[in-house]
Amino acid sequence: MRKALRYILILIIVGVLIIAGGLGAIYLVPNTFAQDDGTQVLVIEKGQTGTEIADMLYERGLIRSTQGFKLWLYLSGTNDKLQTGHYQIPNKVTVRELISLLQEGHVESIRVTIPEGYTVGDIAIVLEKNQIMKAKDFLAEAKTFVPYPYMKGTRPATYPVEGFLFPSTYEIPVGATPREVIQMMADEMNRYLTPAVKKQIQAQHMSIHDFVTLASIVERESLFDADRPTIAGVFKKRLAHGIPLQSDATISYVLGYAKEDVTIGDTQLQSPYNTYVSKGLPPGPIANPGKKALDAVLHSEDTDYLYFVADKDGHNHFSKTYEEHLAEVHKIYGNDTATSSNTEAAVQAGPNYDVAVATTEPNYNYSSEEAVEADSQYVNVEPTYKYTPTTVPAAEIPAPTPAPQAPAQSAPATQSSSSNSYVPTTTPAPESMQNDVPSTQQVPHIEVKPAESVDRSTLVIPGSNSTK
Repeated sequence: MRKALRYILILIIVGVLIIAGGLGAIYLVPNTFAQDDGTQVLVIEKGQTGTEIADMLYERGLIRSTQGFKLWLYLSGTNDKLQTGHYQIPNKVTVRELISLLQEGHVESIRVTIPEGYTVGDIAIVLEKNQIMKAKDFLAEAKTFVPYPYMKGTRPATYPVEGFLFPSTYEIPVGATPREVIQMMADEMNRYLTPAVKKQIQAQHMSIHDFVTLASIVERESLFDADRPTIAGVFKKRLAHGIPLQSDATISYVLGYAKEDVTIGDTQLQSPYNTYVSKGLPPGPIANPGKKALDAVLHSEDTDYLYFVADKDGHNHFSKTYEEHLAEVHKIYGNDTATSSNTEAAVQAGPNYDVAVATTEPNYNYSSEEAVEADSQYVNVEPTYKYTPTTVPAAEIPAPTPAPQAPAQSAPATQSSSSNSYVPTTTPAPESMQNDVPSTQQVPHIEVKPAESVDRSTLVIPGSNSTK
């Protein structure tokens, strides 16, 4: 009998130790379910119970057990001491740190990172995800608010601020309005546009609006920094000779999402943003370029290249002639493309553009004289000062790891045997756009009319490449 009682006592002690160890692990061990070291915004409303808060934390992946979290709230005597407000919580947080943050860690501003190459629609999604404002409210303001006169082009654009919301990490005050957020981001772009930069743009016979538009295309067409100045040089050469830019990135903007397999049919979409059917620059930027893309246009390479194709790793390979370009495509992709139909692809492409280059006079005035002259009044205007937010003293919260630069373009895709499909030249889309066709509230609305008959002589479609 005593022996049995001793075994029971041992089992009870072991059970208590296991339970205590489990509770201790929940309390002291960081949440390992999180996929990254970033943060997310949590809003606790007035009147929310501990159970409702626990359920919300579990849905966000911030805790591993609702019951364990509620038990520690009870044991720590903080069940009724959680404060309402906005919180920026690290993804990998312990219950101990979480309880402390929810008592005293509310913030007056929320840190948000806007990666290079994001569109106005992408930014709207980020702001809503971080519970700063509704995406539809931000998009509505972006349609009408123009903080700086040079942001307005000569042709209608869905969002005049597209391209001028500088990618960076911002501290956005809780309760900020869409207009205030747009102003904040536009101020950062204006800080880049120093008098010296504006004079360099003017010296290249470009308006500020066209400069940013070209930079946005370079941003979405390049994954690696080393490629950007050359890509910018290719596009400038094409503009000078009146050759269509033929950028897949502009087609993705027309569609509203990054399409992996761009077809010949896609290249015929009737939109002023489609640089296959419309010569010159689109009506406005197709994304918000970062500093490296802007610098690449400012200091572009003086090149003889007219074409480029990206390999499967996203590195671009450049060619001077169309024949060299087709050979490069075959070298990179081999049987992954309809290489046997290169002759047919060349016929579809129409006259060789090398002939056009050789027989036309280049025009290096990339913008109209009126547009360049209109910008002259802003050349010597000093940029605004950087916005500096204030926050409530709070528990130490790690800053989010900035998202890697991710142009919103699809990676080179394997071409089918059909002649209506080819390997695009562009690079992987940001995570927010991969395999996701956003709703009309998330992306710019751009009118796309049914394809009309297109003169093949305006297209250069290698069996693989988009631009170029």
